[in-house]
Amino acid sequence: MHLEQEAEVAGVAVAGSLRAVEVGAIVLIGLLVCPPLAIVVVVVAVPLLVTAVVLGLLGAVLATPYVLARHFRGHPGRHLSLLVHRLRVAGRALFDLAPHRIHADARPLHPGR
Repeated sequence: MHLEQEAEVAGVAVAGSLRAVEVGAIVLIGLLVCPPLAIVVVVVAVPLLVTAVVLGLLGAVLATPYVLARHFRGHPGRHLSLLVHRLRVAGRALFDLAPHRIHADARPLHPGR
C-alpha cells in the first residue's frame, strides 16, 4: 500500500514537472518571438503611421483654401443664405428642446394636469 502511494505521488510530480516544462517552453518561445516583433513595430510601423498622419494633415491644410475657393466661387450668395437658414433651423430645434418648451407641448396631451 505504501509503495502505491509513493508511485502515485511520483506520477503527480512527474506530470507537474512536465506541465511546468511545457509552460516554460511556451514562455521562452514567447519571449524570443515578441521582442523582435515589438522592435519591428516600433521601428517600422509607428514611423510609417506617424508619417502618414503628418502627410495627411499637411495635405488637408494645403488643400483647404483651394477647395473652399472653388466651392464658393460658383455660387457667391447662395451658400451664405443656406448657412444662415440652417443655423436658424438648428437654433429653433435647440430652443424647442428647452425644458419649458417640452412642458408646454406636453400640457395639451394631459389636460387634467
